Amino acid sequence: MANPLELLKIKKQLIEEMGVYFESQDVLSPLSSRIFAFLALTGNSGATFDEIVEELEVSKSSVSTNLQLLQTMGRVGYYTKSGDRRRYFKIAEHNMVNRLDDKVASWEREKVLHMKVLEYKKLQFENCSLTKEEQQREMGFSTHYIEFLESMIESLKKLKNNILITINQEQK
Repeated sequence: MANPLELLKIKKQLIEEMGVYFESQDVLSPLSSRIFAFLALTGNSGATFDEIVEELEVSKSSVSTNLQLLQTMGRVGYYTKSGDRRRYFKIAEHNMVNRLDDKVASWEREKVLHMKVLEYKKLQFENCSLTKEEQQREMGFSTHYIEFLESMIESLKKLKNNILITINQEQK
């Protein structure tokens, strides 16, 4: 079992690593990315404004600005507890669903392009001297890639449905 100091070190490294990933993938500022990473690690319990400031060792104004940005983007939300004036920030429930929708849409666009390339190649081969075997080899990448994309799209849709089921169960 890891001791508290080891856990803290691992947590800080993970926040940094996840922050760099979100910064590049989601075009977020470095601080927004790290806030998002920290909130991802806190889970459903969320974190107060002061906990975020303390954990990331940044100014209150910077945290405030970046939290507002993340809320505007729909990436982060908050809740309150009865008798407690503080807000508890956490990853928005539908954030992952929205990210999956974006990935599915992107891969569907890519699939359409590869299907058009495949159709073009078929038309091109009508007036060519390549054998059927040579034509199949020429179209092989596009054919296999389209199959891969279809499989990934279906997997992402199943994942999205499972996440929605989990969200609905937590809300009951």
